Amino acid sequence: MLTGLETPTLKDLFKFLGLLFLYALPAYVLRKIFPVLAGPDYEALLIDLVLLAALYPAVRKTGFDFGRLRGYLGGLKAEARPAFKYFLLMTALLFVADQLYTLLLAPWDLPWTNTLLFWSDQSQNPATADSRLEAMLAQPFLLPAYLFTLCVVAPAAEEFLFRRWLYVATRRYLPVAAALLANAALFGALHGSDFMGTGLSGLFFCWVYERTGRLETPILVHCFTNLLAVALLLGEKLYGFSL
Repeated sequence: MLTGLETPTLKDLFKFLGLLFLYALPAYVLRKIFPVLAGPDYEALLIDLVLLAALYPAVRKTGFDFGRLRGYLGGLKAEARPAFKYFLLMTALLFVADQLYTLLLAPWDLPWTNTLLFWSDQSQNPATADSRLEAMLAQPFLLPAYLFTLCVVAPAAEEFLFRRWLYVATRRYLPVAAALLANAALFGALHGSDFMGTGLSGLFFCWVYERTGRLETPILVHCFTNLLAVALLLGEKLYGFSL
């Protein structure tokens, strides 16, 4: 379904990495000059702005045009209902997978199984998933910017980079299953200690993109996923509620 899509080349990938480094330098200088930017409240927004600026040439190459922004937003609106259904399906599948994973590994009590269970626990640990939230709660007026970064900017940037660019590129050289697993593994690895849950989520995002052929759908599923994560984190921090 994804054949025929124009994809940025390897040259574009190196250009993206170069721009990422180039834009990160002034961002780093700004953090040093203005200490407030080094705090957890602004740092994530600064990182996402650098990522978006570095990605923009590749985004334009695939046909993005700011003049068609209203049409893009209309596409997101049209995909909201099916994306929410996919999000519910993903949430249920991840919950079942986590339970089966624990049931299969827990009885063995071996070093490698205990390590895998520890990694899974890290993915489910609200403090590990976002240590910045506690600091953010000290300045509630910054929460809207935090939510915008996590639930709008990050999903759009990550879905273009990982699904529209990297997945489509590897999809041309690998079988679908192999491309799905490779993309999920990379997506999870780049999220550090949260790589187990994030990797499985990335696998589902890829599958949704492969199934629908529309980038709007995994972007929205990603948005809903991050919004649920924030809601659970807030519930844990403010009310002691956890699943």
